[in-house]
Amino acid sequence: MNRMLAWMLIPRHSGSVVQRYGTAAVSVAMAAIAGLLLRHYNLPHPFISFSFAAIAITFWYAGTGPGLFAIALSCAVLTYFFTSLKVGNLPWDSYVVIYGVFGFLVSWFSSSRIRAERSCAEARDALEIRVAERTADLTTANQALQQAQEELSQLTQNLAQENLYLEGEIRSDANFKEIVGNSPKLRRVLKLVETVAPTDSTVLIYGETGTGKELIARAIHDLSSRGSRTFVRLNCAAIPAGLLESELFGHEKGAFTGAFAQRIGRLELANNGTLFLDEIGDVPPELQPKLLRVLQEREFERLGSTRTLSTNVRLIAATNRDLSAMVAEGKFRSDLFFRLNVFPVDLPPLRERRDDIPLLVRQFAEDFSRRMKKTIETISPGTMDALCRYPWPGNVRELQNVIERAVILSRGPELVVPPVEMKRHSWSEIAGEERPVRHRRQPVRSILNEVDRDQIIGALKQANGRVGGPDGAASRLGLKRTTFITRMKKLGIDATVVSEASKASSDTSDIADRSHFSSSSLAASSAE
Repeated sequence: MNRMLAWMLIPRHSGSVVQRYGTAAVSVAMAAIAGLLLRHYNLPHPFISFSFAAIAITFWYAGTGPGLFAIALSCAVLTYFFTSLKVGNLPWDSYVVIYGVFGFLVSWFSSSRIRAERSCAEARDALEIRVAERTADLTTANQALQQAQEELSQLTQNLAQENLYLEGEIRSDANFKEIVGNSPKLRRVLKLVETVAPTDSTVLIYGETGTGKELIARAIHDLSSRGSRTFVRLNCAAIPAGLLESELFGHEKGAFTGAFAQRIGRLELANNGTLFLDEIGDVPPELQPKLLRVLQEREFERLGSTRTLSTNVRLIAATNRDLSAMVAEGKFRSDLFFRLNVFPVDLPPLRERRDDIPLLVRQFAEDFSRRMKKTIETISPGTMDALCRYPWPGNVRELQNVIERAVILSRGPELVVPPVEMKRHSWSEIAGEERPVRHRRQPVRSILNEVDRDQIIGALKQANGRVGGPDGAASRLGLKRTTFITRMKKLGIDATVVSEASKASSDTSDIADRSHFSSSSLAASSAE
């Protein structure tokens, strides 16, 4: 219906010349036929009205030329029905004037409609073009918005991972945040820290277990330009070799069995910050080339991904091993060692900075007493002297644990160190021993085993080989009988052998005393 109305109402000026002028002739002919039929039956025959309709149709659908042709035909046919009328003295018939005025009006109306249609078509085309442009802009904006949402989701996930890590850092076991000490060797280390901190160079910290390597790494981070960014730590010895790569570089979902979700590695968490790798000597050989690539090219891939990620991280590594010896043995890559050993820092053990022990003791006692809501006001000179003479194979961490136990056991304002701690080796006992150096460092485990062995053997000798009982060796060391026996088996100590050796030594001394007494008595009798 809409198409039919549009065809009837909208002007059509298309078609050939024959079709257009044929439309004029057919329209006038139909008007004439209608008039003749009405006249034949003696009915009113309004040919003029029919001719007006034919003229209007011709102007509307065929244009101005065919419309004028329709006016001429109508005037010619009109003389057959009516007598021509003159308008004054003019030579024209009055119907010619009427047809002309009517044709002009219809032609003007048709032209106006055509111009309006063209304007509407142009406006419609312009609107369609604008709609297409806006649609393209909205599509582009939508794609950009989706990409921004993906980036925001990624950043949100990174922030969540970083928050989890920082919450874990807050709950860590670090009991103090400042480095305590004023010894010359510690001041030299702190001077090196102040020198290297403003740079982005890689730092390798050497030191025995418990010397505070992580505190030095944190001090380097805090004094650097990255101090406001994240400090991420990773103990390479505390994570299985199979999981260390995922922990360091991260992994994609489905990268291996149990990888149910994407995980961000420590390298991504430490971006624009500092990554501290403790126990770097325990990194497996198959992972060392990837770590070397991070140091050289600042690029890596997550486990199970082919997309290369860039990172801007400063690496600080620490170890209690001799990496140069490991390189010589083929257990550590030489190129990675040279990349890590840009700025080495040697931390002295606690036994080499005895001047710092009183400061550390007071600091630990104050911290633990505040935490346990106790009051520790004094430390006896004898206790402090014994603590200073002890070699501390576990370094600051061992001292910290000893002071914590002492605060727990102290009932008054004076710090009481358990007697078992006072029977440790004194400093003079190891003064003549060779000091450990980096290239020939004695393992800490062997030092602890020697200390335990000497304590157990000494207690067995004092108890004449007895383990249990009030005067037994276990009671003398403040240990349970089962714990004492377990340590004896672990160190390969036999109580019977120790007891027999003790008796043999005592028997030898008795024989020597008796021989000395007999010789003295013989000399006295001869004198008489």
